[in-house]
Amino acid sequence: MANSDFVENIRRTLLYYEIFDHPLTLEELFYLFPRNSLTKSEFTDRLRTLTADGSLSLFDGYYTLPSLPPGSVELREKREKLAARRLKMARFMSQIIRRFPFVRGVFLSGDLSKGVAHEQSDIDYVIVTKSRRLWVCRSLLVLFKKIFLLNSRKYFCLNYFVAEDHLLLEDRNYYTATEIAHLKPLYNIEMFIRYMNANSWIKGFFPNYKVFALSDNETGGRNSFIRSVLEIPFMWGWIDSLDSLLMKMMKRVWEKRYPHYDATTREKLFRCTPTESCAYVGNFSDKILGFYRDKLDRNNLKL
Repeated sequence: MANSDFVENIRRTLLYYEIFDHPLTLEELFYLFPRNSLTKSEFTDRLRTLTADGSLSLFDGYYTLPSLPPGSVELREKREKLAARRLKMARFMSQIIRRFPFVRGVFLSGDLSKGVAHEQSDIDYVIVTKSRRLWVCRSLLVLFKKIFLLNSRKYFCLNYFVAEDHLLLEDRNYYTATEIAHLKPLYNIEMFIRYMNANSWIKGFFPNYKVFALSDNETGGRNSFIRSVLEIPFMWGWIDSLDSLLMKMMKRVWEKRYPHYDATTREKLFRCTPTESCAYVGNFSDKILGFYRDKLDRNNLKL
């Protein structure tokens, strides 16, 4: 790889994380790098050259572009300290979630999966469910949140549900690939590996990426006896109809709550299918990708 290509790819990677004031470590830069023509040793040597000539800044093990405001490293370190406390809560909550009927995997997403947290950050989860029971599972967890957590999202944000027989995501863009790459398994390491293998398309964006490269495999693990018992009343065939009914009810909720969206936009932002449930309120991914394209344009780079 020509050195100019290397510099451009480093800039592309760091510019994306500039949106979040989030400098990167050497490990993160390597595994999120969009090319794989260098060994890690060669990659490290080139980074050393770029820091020596002032093209990159390095402080406390974090790399930034000189354009990132001063104090960004201190800000990330502050956010990491808050994240360490939030992660304990996330692990505790995951032990509750995994005991609910038809939960087959719990992963951490959002800010906390990247090792940082803001004061206002929610703890976001990806929940993998048993097939044909996604909406029953989701409804029970939402009911628990409303009754026992007073509908608080801060420590119990049920961000995304996906059925175990449909793990492949349809949205295949830089934002989604980044979020998947940072996922952290909280329950069921085998399901986490299945999920990552199903979405191996992210290696088209990050060819150096390996499972657990950016996360650990510390996960609270065995199947729950309590969950198995709680699933018994929901094993009858008519529950298939209930699952479908709950999905249709949620569709109507989104229609009433967001009547200003046309049907196509609403279906894109609020996924209600037998195998997927998510709500992209505010269309966050498109906004971030828009900010990213603007940054690249200003730096004469392409996505």
